[in-house]
Amino acid sequence: MVFLQGAANPDGPAAACLRLAEKGHVELCISSEILSEVRDVLTRPKIQHRFSALTEETVSAFLTRVSRFALVVSDVPRVISLPRDFKDEKYLDLTVATGAECLVSRDNDLLDLMDAQRPEGQAFRATFPQITILDPVSFLRAFSKQTSE
Repeated sequence: MVFLQGAANPDGPAAACLRLAEKGHVELCISSEILSEVRDVLTRPKIQHRFSALTEETVSAFLTRVSRFALVVSDVPRVISLPRDFKDEKYLDLTVATGAECLVSRDNDLLDLMDAQRPEGQAFRATFPQITILDPVSFLRAFSKQTSE
């Protein structure tokens, strides 16, 4: 999860992606449902044990910060079915609803939708050719390349 990595490691690529949004270089869109999921994940005892920097206070401050610079969308229509992992549908639905061109994720179920060798990738690309799904490192490279041109 990009938000977990961004909150747990302020020097990592996920945090760098969030800083781009915070500085207004890109727009981060997030739904109320995703914010709730992020809060749930970041406050799980197992996660907080693994990442000691994720205290109740730091998680709350992180989510408040993200909410300030992100476009928070309340009602996102359901448009995509992802049988491989239905929990990821909310990210794709938000991407479609906001007209976003890029979804940044480390989730292989989402990243595989860019693989033209996979049937689900072919179907996704045919239906949503305007959407690119990238991991944080690839997104940072693409952003850097785009801004240098």
